[in-house]
Amino acid sequence: MLLSNYKRTVHYLKSSGACVIVLSGCWLLYQIKKSTSLFRSILPTKILNLENTQAHYIYIDDPRFQDISMFNHFDDLQKYVQEKPKNISYIVTKWWKYLNRQFAHRLFHLAKTGDKFEKLKALNSLVSMKHLKDWHYNTFAQQLDAQTAVALARTPQADLRFFLRPPYSFEKNSVYDIVESLHDLLKKLNALCAGCHPCLLQFLHKKFQNLNRDSSFEFDLSSSETPIVWDKNFIFNCIQALHHHSSLEDHSKDVADAGGLKILMNIYKLVGNDIEICAFIAKILSNLSLFPEYLEDIFKSGWIGVLAAWSRNEDIRLASPASRALINLDFNDIEDVRFPQRIYPLYPLHRTPYKKNLDVIFIHGLLGGVFVTWRQRDLSALVPVPKSKIKTDVLSVRNIVQDYPSEFLKDLARDMEKRDWQRVGHDFEVILSDCPVNVRNAASGPFFCKGDDRCMQQSEKDASRHTPCWPKDWIPDDVPNVRVLGLNYTSNLSMWTPLCPIEGVRSTIKDRSSEFTRKLLVAGVGQRSIIWACHSMGGLLVKKMLVEEWKNGDKSNLVRNTKGIVFYSTPHQGSHVASLNQTTQMLVWPSVEVQELREQSPQLLELQNDFLNMLKEHEIEIISFGETKPTRVTALKVPFIFVNPASADPGVGEFFEIPQDHLSICKPANRQSFLYQKVLSMIKRHVTQDTNQKDQCWKNLFSFAGRVL
Repeated sequence: MLLSNYKRTVHYLKSSGACVIVLSGCWLLYQIKKSTSLFRSILPTKILNLENTQAHYIYIDDPRFQDISMFNHFDDLQKYVQEKPKNISYIVTKWWKYLNRQFAHRLFHLAKTGDKFEKLKALNSLVSMKHLKDWHYNTFAQQLDAQTAVALARTPQADLRFFLRPPYSFEKNSVYDIVESLHDLLKKLNALCAGCHPCLLQFLHKKFQNLNRDSSFEFDLSSSETPIVWDKNFIFNCIQALHHHSSLEDHSKDVADAGGLKILMNIYKLVGNDIEICAFIAKILSNLSLFPEYLEDIFKSGWIGVLAAWSRNEDIRLASPASRALINLDFNDIEDVRFPQRIYPLYPLHRTPYKKNLDVIFIHGLLGGVFVTWRQRDLSALVPVPKSKIKTDVLSVRNIVQDYPSEFLKDLARDMEKRDWQRVGHDFEVILSDCPVNVRNAASGPFFCKGDDRCMQQSEKDASRHTPCWPKDWIPDDVPNVRVLGLNYTSNLSMWTPLCPIEGVRSTIKDRSSEFTRKLLVAGVGQRSIIWACHSMGGLLVKKMLVEEWKNGDKSNLVRNTKGIVFYSTPHQGSHVASLNQTTQMLVWPSVEVQELREQSPQLLELQNDFLNMLKEHEIEIISFGETKPTRVTALKVPFIFVNPASADPGVGEFFEIPQDHLSICKPANRQSFLYQKVLSMIKRHVTQDTNQKDQCWKNLFSFAGRVL
């Protein structure tokens, strides 16, 4: 009895629930209908069709319509374009394209609205889709916002069609107009800084005063037949003046506030692909990128797409500052780091799936530069490949190859040598280039490499390409789990050289090291293991930074995370070249940098003593290279040994005397050079490799794509 009552109750409840659901649905449909009628009575929907009176343009994704403009009559068009047969293949293809388009739009929407991790995965999936047409990219480009555009620009392999062309890209400005706009811009900058920058005021008086008397600009603007002769160096000097002013931290914003973004875009349209001018423009934009409030202005000016193209340029002088600007503007980056002025990324220039376990920081010396000091040696690399010993009848070879060009014979000989070396190379050991002529007792190799090692296998690829920056090209190829940075600064030999009054007060080692420490911390240095590579005076700067942090308790973990230091001819006890007699000093008037490099300088000896005391508390691997050949300087080619081996030896760690001069000791001849392989061995000892990281990253992307679908 109870069971039957229970079943009857359940039946009544189900029936009542079904009735409630049906009645609720009917009521909802009734309300929708009434609301629609009320809306139509208040606002006539025909007003929404007023824009249909204008011409509309659509993108046709069908190659059969590519010649549609050739037909004048509708019958001709119908006759030419026949309907496709709607078979199973056609239906499946159409359904697949529709599904892919919907998937791409979902990824694009998630890239704009998701969190940091969702945006990263969505962008990687979106750029990997290769089936998209031009009209897809045009649609996405018109819907881009500034943040998504920057994220796309930093995503590897992202198609540049994702970015709209700069505004008024087809508008051409005359040279005279651009020069006038540059003049006005420089005057506005001088007004914004209230004349506190003497270099800018001096440039205005000197350059533009001469320009007004230049006959090349005295022509009738209304006459189109008069040729406009413009001086490229003058435009370049103006860009240099803008960059110098924007490099002052207190005045970095002035270029944007004075309307300089549009003027720089007009200059870019004029100079085209001039690397030197474009590199300085990229540096100006990278200085401005430190201020988030200018992101929209940079985006609306069309610079994001240009920076994306520049960041992929083979010339590191252009790619590095462009990548630095994009990194600073990428506020959705997971790492959330910024690169202040003087700090340049060398690797990675884009987002990578690798986890960065080590920072390798390169600091140049006196009169050097991050894009000059660390290039490969200019001499051609010697590849130790044995000559083929195959004896062949010369006459028979001539009869076979007489119809082939000499290039074919060279390729054939190279292929035969390569094949023979692959067959017997594993039985050989090759002496590395730039081997030391003298070492300390505690020093160790590698001095040899196997014939089938990876560095030997890459010799064929490297032989045809001279790298302008071996830290950027070689280290990530051998150890991808690193971040490579370059620190850049200006220096002078003599006080006769024109100096900026504002920057001249910060030329001492102490002042520079304090500035560099602050900027490196902003770039995230100290959060992971560090290896320093420094040439000449750069080693003194590293020592000063670490010693000052050690004395202050190492609150930023710079000393604690430093695993190794590589010194390339660093004058730990000074240089005798800087020791000038009183008469010579009056003529040369050495700069502050040179005066601090005097041999047996008390400041350098005190720094060396503090450095050795710091090493007693913190275990840091030290590798030092000293020069043995004189450097030929001046037009007379006078030989000088800038740093003698006694001064280049810090008295700790491994020390090697290399048969190179002061300028070439930091420039390996090739990838098989001892100067590179020794540094590479240190990096490999202190980096944590994870060979499955990339595979795991792609697995996460595929699982993410499945969730989106």
